[in-house]
Amino acid sequence: MADRANNGGDAATAAAESTTTSAEAENLRIYRALHPTYKGRHLMADPQESTTSLSSSGSMTPDLSDRDGSSNEASDTSAETHNFVQRDFKEITTVTVEKIAHEITTARETAVTKLFHASAKKARHRPRFKDVKFQPHTTILEAEASRTSVFAGFYTLFWLGTFILFAKTVLLNYRNTGYFLDTHIVSILCRDLPKIAITDLVLFLLTFANVVLQQAIVKHKVSWNSTGWAVQSCYEVAFIGLALWWPMYNDYPWIGRVFLCLHSLVLLMKQHSYAFFCGYLSVVKRDLVLFESALAGLHTEEGERTPSLVQDQQEEHLLEEIAMCQTELRSSLPMSKVMYPNNVTFFNFFDYMMLPTLVYELEYPRTESIRWDYVFEKIAAIFGVFFLMIIIAEQYFYPIVMHALSLRSLPFLEKVTEYPFLLFELLFPFLLMYLLTWYIIWDAILNEIAELTHFADRYFYGDWWNSVQWDQFAREWNVPVHQFLLRHVYHSSISAFQVSKGAATVITFLLSSVIHELVMFVIFKKLRGYLLVLQMCQLPLVQLSKTKFLRNNKILGNIMFWFGIYTGPSMMCMLYLTF
Repeated sequence: MADRANNGGDAATAAAESTTTSAEAENLRIYRALHPTYKGRHLMADPQESTTSLSSSGSMTPDLSDRDGSSNEASDTSAETHNFVQRDFKEITTVTVEKIAHEITTARETAVTKLFHASAKKARHRPRFKDVKFQPHTTILEAEASRTSVFAGFYTLFWLGTFILFAKTVLLNYRNTGYFLDTHIVSILCRDLPKIAITDLVLFLLTFANVVLQQAIVKHKVSWNSTGWAVQSCYEVAFIGLALWWPMYNDYPWIGRVFLCLHSLVLLMKQHSYAFFCGYLSVVKRDLVLFESALAGLHTEEGERTPSLVQDQQEEHLLEEIAMCQTELRSSLPMSKVMYPNNVTFFNFFDYMMLPTLVYELEYPRTESIRWDYVFEKIAAIFGVFFLMIIIAEQYFYPIVMHALSLRSLPFLEKVTEYPFLLFELLFPFLLMYLLTWYIIWDAILNEIAELTHFADRYFYGDWWNSVQWDQFAREWNVPVHQFLLRHVYHSSISAFQVSKGAATVITFLLSSVIHELVMFVIFKKLRGYLLVLQMCQLPLVQLSKTKFLRNNKILGNIMFWFGIYTGPSMMCMLYLTF
């Protein structure tokens, strides 16, 4: 019984040693997997191999080949050495296992640290598209303060004077020709009208290609940073090229050409804002995944934090970055549930394309209902002002334009002599046409669209008529375009090209000038650069207006501004017509 008990004890001991050996071997295997280039001889997977290695190591056992004595002594020495190795192996194995565990922990900590540093580098970006805020606004001419202003009577006087001019023009034309209205401008408007409408519809339908690209980015089929932005840029160049080439190829009238040019530029800006905003959000979404992975690496498999792996500030930093990314991916409006990439749908894109804005956001402030009386009021204003513009163009523009075109065949000096008289004839009609064009677009049409689409932010223009500096005028006379240039040209130039604010201002003005010159090319079919030069001259005028003398003389600054508005457009038009 005692022998059986002893045998049982020996078996249990052997099993325990076998289990220990297996655990040690597994730890060694893990260590080798983590350190494939490690060459240490004391870390073998097999303990027997370790024993043999230790036995043959000169540092651990004496060299028996150099010792004198009988074979018995050698045998005793061998047995003694074997006992020493077995005893020392257990001590070394214990130390080795502890070392392996420590190095595994160190390797894991290093991996987490590297992941943290990688995420920290990604976290250096800051929100790029927080420069434009949308909130409920009323246009200045619709605001209650304007209706009760002490100058409200001048607004009434302007429209009364315009109506009297309209009545006088119609009556005089009837007395002289027997017709209330000539049909030169109307015939140009009606020419190729169905073709122009179909072309505009096709251009609008082409814009939905942006949704296809963004959905491919959401599904990780395309990366925005690598190829997405390049594909989008090539598409935009092809889009505007087609929009400019097709009307000229089909010889559309100049009114049809300029309409398609301006509308295609609007569509281009809306597409660019949508694509680059969503593309940026796709990068933020990718960074969010990286930050969350780094945060998960700071915890054990059981979800408990491991203090030895990372400092508290690392976790706090990651939590801050995660919160920032989640904020960017979510609409900034209160109580909103719109979040990227749920916005990448055809319906969302169509809704955005219908709104009177050139800057894309996940969501916009909306009105609760449509005021149908207001809608009909704006419809009446649109058609009334449009009809008035036709009258002015027919009676005041058309004769002067025909006279200017007849001067093209004359010598240069004769054209220079005749130019000032044509300019003075055109000054007042052009100024009136300029004001009516601004009103019909930025007040009547945009407010009409905003009302029908429940768009609550009606800040389409500021009090640009009080401008004392040209940069103030550029900011306030056309707010939708200003918002687009601010976000996608000015700030993007600073962030992408690392240029100064002054250089970004020059880039913005230059791009705007090139676009305006492009419109002149579409109208007159010739490239002269007059408008480009005149618009770039606003930059030195801006610096001049910032001098101490003009800063303290705001009335003089406003006089200089209105003198430029009064003479600039007419001068530019006569230059293109005559030279």
